[in-house]
Amino acid sequence: MKKVIVLMLGLVASTASFAQQVAPEGTVAATPQTNMFITADQKIKLFVEALPATARITLSDAAGHALYAIRVPLNHGYGQQFDISNLGVGLYRLTVSTAAKTTTNTFVIQPLQPQTFIVQQS
Repeated sequence: MKKVIVLMLGLVASTASFAQQVAPEGTVAATPQTNMFITADQKIKLFVEALPATARITLSDAAGHALYAIRVPLNHGYGQQFDISNLGVGLYRLTVSTAAKTTTNTFVIQPLQPQTFIVQQS
């Protein structure tokens, strides 16, 4: 199992703004607010705030190939842990999409001889 040096721990702001936007029909568009944590045991924890919407959560590689995808209701919020210990070196995206908005968190797994470490990009 690879050893990981975590360069960034803690709360990471997502790429979406915190302001709500009004959809053309006059309803409030659901903007998924996310927090992503990288743990020392090679896991990523994703938390999505409660929204009156359904989201598609996708983990994809740099080429855009979906490695994992699921549709979930966000009425009570959502949390999930991803084991990334078996992912190879490269860039990955964790995307949360509702009908109105998409939020993407990007992270990179890089080699560091003799260890591997993960860097989150905003």
